[in-house]
Parts: sequence; C-alpha cells; structure tokens
Amino acid sequence: MGRLGDGKIEEVRSRADIVEIVGAHVRIRRAGRNFVGLCPFHNEKTPSFSVNAERGFFHCFGCGVGGSVFDFIMRVEGLTFPEALRSLARKYGVTLPEHDQSGPAAGEREAMLKASEVAAEFFAHVLWNTTDGAPAREYLKSRGVSVETARAFIIGFAPSRPASLAKSLEKRGLREAGIKVGLVKKDGDAAYDMFRGRVMFPIRDAQGRVLAFGGRVLDASLPKYINSPESPLYSKARTLYGLFEARQAISSSASSGKDRAFLVEGYFDVIALWQAEFKEAVAGCGTALTVEQLRALSRYTKNVIACFDGDAAGRKASMRALEIFLQAGLLGRGIFIPSGFDPDTFVRERGAAAFAELADKSELLVDYFLSEQAGQARGSIAERARAAQRVAEMLKLVDDPFQFDLLARKAADLLSIGEEVLRKEARSRQSRSTPSRYARDRAASANPPATPGGGDAGSKAEIGLVAIALLHPELRAEIAQSGASANFEEIRLGGVLADLCRTDEAYTALEQWTAERLSAEEQGRISEFAVGPLTDDTGDDDTQKNLKELEKCRALVNDYVVALDRRRRGRELGRLRQSAAEVSSRESEPGEAAAAAQAVIAHRRQGQG
Repeated sequence: MGRLGDGKIEEVRSRADIVEIVGAHVRIRRAGRNFVGLCPFHNEKTPSFSVNAERGFFHCFGCGVGGSVFDFIMRVEGLTFPEALRSLARKYGVTLPEHDQSGPAAGEREAMLKASEVAAEFFAHVLWNTTDGAPAREYLKSRGVSVETARAFIIGFAPSRPASLAKSLEKRGLREAGIKVGLVKKDGDAAYDMFRGRVMFPIRDAQGRVLAFGGRVLDASLPKYINSPESPLYSKARTLYGLFEARQAISSSASSGKDRAFLVEGYFDVIALWQAEFKEAVAGCGTALTVEQLRALSRYTKNVIACFDGDAAGRKASMRALEIFLQAGLLGRGIFIPSGFDPDTFVRERGAAAFAELADKSELLVDYFLSEQAGQARGSIAERARAAQRVAEMLKLVDDPFQFDLLARKAADLLSIGEEVLRKEARSRQSRSTPSRYARDRAASANPPATPGGGDAGSKAEIGLVAIALLHPELRAEIAQSGASANFEEIRLGGVLADLCRTDEAYTALEQWTAERLSAEEQGRISEFAVGPLTDDTGDDDTQKNLKELEKCRALVNDYVVALDRRRRGRELGRLRQSAAEVSSRESEPGEAAAAAQAVIAHRRQGQG
C-alpha cells in the first residue's frame, strides 16, 4: 500500500470538512453525533441521509449509498477519484504532486489544458478591457446577457487581427499546444488564430477546465458558429456545454424535490435559462444528441427534460431523441417550445414564469411516442400491425425490467393488441439484435445501490469484517488470527481483508486503495458501519463511547467469524448429502452408501460439538 501512505490524501481529507461539502448540496441539521437531511441521490420525504463529521463518512439508510467526502464529490460531480482528490485539494489549498501518469503524454495534456486556459483568459480580457471588445459587449447586451452572467460563463471575444492569440501563446511556450487543440493554425513557419472577430464561449468539463471553444459572429455572415475541432482534450459526442455551471444547480434541484436538468441546443439557450434562474440547463456541442452525452448527464440526474421546437420538425426530433434516451437508460421528458421561439427568445420575451409552466407540463417522450403510434393504429389492420412493430422496436431498447413491463402493458392497451404477443415480439427482436452499449456496460460493470443489511448472514459477515478491519486497526490482528478470510466465498473480498490485516495504516490513509478495491455497494455497506451508531452512548464522554464501540465491534467480529464457519460447514454438509444421494441412486459397491451416510452423520456431530 506504500504509494497510498504518503499523507497527501489524508491531508486533503483532514482539511475537507465533509459537513461543509455536503451542506453545499444538501440541507442538513445536527441530530446527535450525526447530521441528517434528505438524500440527494434518491427522492424521499423523510430524512434517511446521515453525515458523521468525526469519521468523515456519509450514508443513506434509504438507498444504501455512502462513503467518504471523496465518494460524495465523485457522485455529485461525476468525477473519478483522482479528479475528486484534486478538486478538493484546490478548494482547501493542498498542493499535490503532478499526475501519477508520467512521460510525454502527461506533459502534452497539461500543456493543452494550459493553452486552453490562457486562451479563455485572453478572450475575456479582450472583451472587457479593450476597444476591440466594445462591439461584442454591445452585442451581448442586445441579446439580454448581463455582465454577471457573461463573467460566470467566461464569455470572451476573439479580435479580428490574425495572430493575436498565437503571439500570446508563443510567449508562454504554448504555441504547439494551441495548435493541437485547434486554437492556432500553421501556415509554413507562421501561425494565425483559428477564431477571429467572434464572441467566444469556453466549453468546460465538470471540473471547470476549459477543453474547447465555440465562436459566434456578431452579424449575419456565415458560418454563424465555428467550434473547436476534436482533440485529445475534447470530444463533441461526449461533452455538454454548461455542465460545470449547471452541476450544482442540478444537485440542488434534486434535494428540493424537482430533480431535473434541461437539455437545449445552443449556447445562448443555456445562458438565457441560467440567467432566468433555470440554472440546471446544458446543451450539446454542435452535434446531434448522443448516448455518451446523456450518460454524462445521468450521473447528476435521471430526469432530463429536452426542449424541442413546437412544429412538426420538432415533434419528429423528439421521436429520434427517444431512441437515444432509451439507449442511455433514461426515459426522458420533452418540452415543446411554441413555434417561432427557442428557449432563449421564449424566456426573454415570455418570461421565466411561462417557461416554468412549460416545464411543469413536460411529458415523457415515450408517452408521446405511444400516443402517436396509437393515433396511427386506428386505420387498417396493416397500419395497426406496423404501429405495433414500431412499438416493439422501441421496447427492445428498454433494459430495465420494470420499465419494460409497465410500457408493454400501456402500449398493448393503447394499440388494442395482445400484450403477450407484443412482449414476445419485443424480446425476440431484442435477442436478435446486438445488445445496446448501455446494456453491455451495465453487465460489465454493474454498480447497483447498496441495500443496507442485505444478503445472507455469510455475506453480511464478509463485508462486516472488512468494515471493522478498515475502521478499527487495533482489531486487525485479532481478525487475522481468526483465519476468517479463508472462509470468504467472495475471494476478492477475502483478499482485501487479508491485505488490510497486514497494515497498521488508518482508514484515512487508505482512501484511494479502498476506492480501487471495493465496489460502490461495498463502500456503501462500510459507510453504514461508520455512520450508524453501534452502541447506546447517550451521556458518555468520547473515551467511554470509543471503548464501548470497540467492545461492540470485537463482539461482532466473533459473531461474524462464527457465521462464516457455520456457512462453510453448511456448504460442506450439503455437498456430503448430495454425494450420499447420488451414491444411493446408482448401483454401487457394498458399503459405499453406508460410508457416505456415515460421513454426513459425522459431519453433523462435529458441527454440534
């Protein structure tokens, strides 16, 4: 575990106040040793979400999600562990070493990120502090964009001179990096700017790092927009404009009971909605909606409301979007903007209240699809059959069995066809087709929420021993001496326990190690131990509380060891019984059946003794 004991992760964790971090996303109040509130990861009316400041863990006793402050940031912001670590380190002023990756690739990536950051600062400076930016400032004003909003999105302006940014990057030794991310183009030995005379919209990732840009002209000339090309930093199909600005609002909307994100088409749509207090809005980046974009958004909310034009083209677009939503594992809802408007112009001319009314009336895309098919199935038998085939094609994209069941029932009723026939056709089409990428990913890396206390006694004992060993280093020697890890049926988890018992490092120094070795479900079960009170410690001082908890954990270790041994003996007894039954059912040597039966009796006596 050496590389994990360098103290940096523990330093970040010790400085990162989990109550402060969680409190920025969830309204929590003190309740005894913990803080409690409504879980941000599922809808609930009665608080089941707890935070233990002393240990630095959170846990929801409703959905089973839990972990450390790093796990909370990873879930809320959709980050990996290293990204969450660096995000918190920046917030609390902890200097971390460079990325673990080494070599030219790591250095090139850092240079490209730096070039993008410098470009964003350059464009913003031109917009606000130079005469070149005056026309752009007037243009933004005419579009109803306030100075505060423009600064929040780091909007800038690229001057018309051909090599302004190129020279700025060259002074910092970043010209080649600027070329790789599409900010600068080469012409022989010379270089010139990719973006000129355009309002600039930086496109940031969930951590706020600038990856790319979109640029819009100030007049009616074409092309109206140009965007950064694909680069090692930027993939249009995977990126959403405004996600960094929206992520906290999306989390807040979940805790307030609305739990939603708006999906729009353009930069100005996002900005106008954000300014009208619909801050949970994001947009694609110059490409058609993709499964990858929706998956990225689904890390924050499963309730995505897409905005479509209210004309016939918009209705068709909603049907195309449904397939993408289903492939991403989402049902999706739709808002149909009145003809002649887009979200930007609608909210500016009709007002925020009118848009809120549209949002409240949003309908499931699948409901709209089914009603459309039902309308087309009112004619001939052939038309009804074609509609049923289209519905079966849609149903084959639904992986969730509960959603499939409900939709199959509803579709059969609307189309007036046999439900079993529809189900059979949908499933046969599903088996004939290649599984969706969503289905493959889910099968390969299933990550269901934990169920507190779920599983048989042996499974509870396995994760319980790992939790106690992690949280109480003073009990690791006793756990190791018990030999319990040899009785684990989950071999990987037994290895985790054995490794834990070979180190005396505190759990705070094993943060990344546990993130790499344990699933989200297992981490949720461990957080239940960390947050849930093991003893009735009312009126005790801290020393008494700790001693009582230690004795309770020691008793639990003994219970878990016994449970694992009992399970092992039960499995062995089952195998012996099966062997005896097989011997008795076939012609065997004299005495073989008697010997098999005697082995069963001996094993049972041994267990009783």
